Amino acid sequence: MSIRSYFMAKFYDASMKKMEEACMSSWRKELLSDISGDVLEVGSGTGINLSYYPSSINKLTLTEPEPHMLKILRNNLNHIVGEKCTAIECTANALKFPDNSFDAVVSTLVLCSVDSTDKTLSEIKRVLKPGGKFYFIEHVIAKETPKLIKWQKLFQPFWIHMCGNCHLTRDTEADISNAGFKFHSIERLKSLGSPAIVSPTIKGIAVNDKA
Repeated sequence: MSIRSYFMAKFYDASMKKMEEACMSSWRKELLSDISGDVLEVGSGTGINLSYYPSSINKLTLTEPEPHMLKILRNNLNHIVGEKCTAIECTANALKFPDNSFDAVVSTLVLCSVDSTDKTLSEIKRVLKPGGKFYFIEHVIAKETPKLIKWQKLFQPFWIHMCGNCHLTRDTEADISNAGFKFHSIERLKSLGSPAIVSPTIKGIAVNDKA
C-alpha cells in the first residue's frame, strides 16, 4: 500500500464531485435503472454507484483491489444496501468467482486503469451467464478528435503515474467488441466538469454472446 494510493482513496470522491454533478450522476442513474438479478461490480472504488442500484437486484457483489478504497467502500456499504450486498478484495483480471455466476457485470471508469483490458474483459465474460449483460461507462481515446489524441498521448505518462494507472488512449469500445461481446446499446459522449483529455466517453450495455 503506497502513500499515493492512500491519498487517492481519501480524496477521490472530492476530485470527482464536479464531473458527477455535471453528468456522471445522471449517466449512472440511467445506465443502472433496469439492472436486475445477481450483479457483480468490478473496481467499485468508494462505492459511488451504490445509490443507483434499483431494488430489482437480487444480490450485489462489489470488488475492489486497493485496500484503502475497500475500507471506504465497506463503510459506505453498511449505510446503503445492507444484506443483499458484499464487498471483497479482488482484481478485475483475476475474479474469484466460478464461470456463469452473474446475470450482469458493471464497470464504471475502471477499464482505463486495469493492467490488462483483454484479461479483464475475458474474466468478465467468463463469470457472466450466457446472455448476461455488461454495463459500462468508460473514458476512451478521442478517435473523432485527432488533435485531442495528441494531448492525450502527451499527458498519458504523467496521468498513469498520478492517477492510479489511468490510461488516456485506450480504445475500450474496440476492446469490448474484440472480447466477443455484442453491443445492445452504446453512446459516445463528452463528459463535463473534467479535463478535455478525459472527456471522450462511452456508455452502454454489451451482451455476453457465448454459447
